[in-house]
Amino acid sequence: MRRSIRTLVTLAAATAATAVVMGAPASASTDPQPLVAGPAVESWGSYYSSNFKARANGTVRVNWNGAETSNNVQVRGRLYDLDFRTLAEGGKCAFVQVKVHHLYQPNWKWDSAPSYKLCDAGTVKHFTFWNHNVDKVRIRVSQIGKYSDYVIRKGAWHQVNI
Repeated sequence: MRRSIRTLVTLAAATAATAVVMGAPASASTDPQPLVAGPAVESWGSYYSSNFKARANGTVRVNWNGAETSNNVQVRGRLYDLDFRTLAEGGKCAFVQVKVHHLYQPNWKWDSAPSYKLCDAGTVKHFTFWNHNVDKVRIRVSQIGKYSDYVIRKGAWHQVNI
């Protein structure tokens, strides 16, 4: 009985391999289809603040020109406030920072990439921004006071592949 099962499995594998080698049926078109390069999309996250009370995730979409010398980059994300404490109990807001590194530039830019703040526990904030000629994106999730600009509970910087 074992021999017959092994024979059936071998026969099925040989049939599948023959179908792959033979390719498409003769009635199908054999003209090569041009490959159309669409925008590259890379998921990022979930990234957290150091105390896990803020979270963010999303995608990065890159559209290159034909010569691949310039691009348009779209960063989309969702920011979650997971801190259910009240302000009197020390509750803070969720905060995400984005840094971009431009093609042909030596330094990371803060001024061309935004940050987003969410002060409503249990909710989500959707964000989207575009930037031009970017080769690297970094994201950090932290917490921040509702009426403050001082960032606390900083998470690690995460580089998103482009």
